[in-house]
Amino acid sequence: MISKPTPLDEPAGNLATDSNASTCTAAPLALVGAGVVGRAILDQCIRHGLQVWLLDVDAAALQRAAEAVRANEPGVSITPLPDPIEGVRALRFCDRSNSPVSGPPRLVIESIAENLAVKRAFFTAAAATWGSDCILTTNTSNLRVAEIFDALPDHPHCLGMHFFMPVAWRPLVELIPRESTAPAALQACRDLAARLGKRTLVTGDHPGFVVNRLLAPYLNQALLLLGRGATATTLQTAAREFGMPISPLELIDRIGIRTAFDSGRVFWRAFPKRIDPAPILPGMIKANRLGAAAGGGFFEPLLGEPGVESTGPLHPRAQEVITRYARDPRAWSTAEVIENLAIPMWIEASQILADRVVGSVEEIELAVAGGLGFQGGFFRFFESLGSRRLREVLASAGNTPALTAPDRLIEALASAPSPVSASLRYAGSEPDA
Repeated sequence: MISKPTPLDEPAGNLATDSNASTCTAAPLALVGAGVVGRAILDQCIRHGLQVWLLDVDAAALQRAAEAVRANEPGVSITPLPDPIEGVRALRFCDRSNSPVSGPPRLVIESIAENLAVKRAFFTAAAATWGSDCILTTNTSNLRVAEIFDALPDHPHCLGMHFFMPVAWRPLVELIPRESTAPAALQACRDLAARLGKRTLVTGDHPGFVVNRLLAPYLNQALLLLGRGATATTLQTAAREFGMPISPLELIDRIGIRTAFDSGRVFWRAFPKRIDPAPILPGMIKANRLGAAAGGGFFEPLLGEPGVESTGPLHPRAQEVITRYARDPRAWSTAEVIENLAIPMWIEASQILADRVVGSVEEIELAVAGGLGFQGGFFRFFESLGSRRLREVLASAGNTPALTAPDRLIEALASAPSPVSASLRYAGSEPDA
């Protein structure tokens, strides 16, 4: 039995004609952070005709962003602005055929470092500068939204707005309101997402929300397997047979090694018994192999469009890191790797339902398809694997944290007619037989 779907947000159409368009078109949109993610969001906003301010404390980062836009979008005018906040530089990006919109921004998307203190400091300054009418959103991938905005208890327009990399290819945005978020602020974010051609999924305010909470154990397992002898080719093959669009190593390169490390650390701190952190990521940071946007990570810098995988070998310095942190290497079959990558995600999906982060398996399906590019149906994969095989793998996993399921979930797997029913029964959505 599949739980009844919770209504999902659909794209609301072209905001140029929507009645709610004023939030996004009568004032500039401010993007804070000129790093990899901020620039990816900037590209999408420009391509959809939005006037954007790009803010950063690093003038060189702004200059790099401007140079990329000049190369790819010659019709866009780029002009410096007076520092909107003390110590923060800003550039305005506007189509040359349009007149610049005056006034302060009405909606802000922050994509700076996953550091709670840094984010809090920025939003405190932003609220003081632009007032309580300005909608403040954080693109955090793991931190709790309520903690980020706890210094602004009376601000009614604060929430999470989480994009996924590569932004151009991921048609989903997670929206994470806090209890005091005004409905108008949530609607404005829905409207902006629709303007960018994306669906939205409203989630509870839990670490990692849905997509990154599923992704963290998957990526960590890939790195543990790599350190135990699984080859990059086998990981790539297994990921694709499971339903992922690219290799987990290439995904880490695209996300950025430091970002992946920070996200994994947040997950581990929130759920310390659920993963055994792989030492390869900090090793890659020490080796200055920081990902595709920083000269290359596991592979040489990736070229071409997202979704076109690197076919080259691991970079020699990445291979040195893997060898240094190898633990009891052995040969791995593709089937073994698939199960070791996939089953931790099923366990985490069951936990997400139990924690009421979302209320249905349909919402998890939307999250993995729209946020990760998963193909073929997430729960359908586990239905094909079958309850018996899931129980066999879990029983033989020993003390592997990512393959250690709660007793109640194992009991549900033994008594429910299918893995999806077991997840729902564990979460309390399906009655016992």
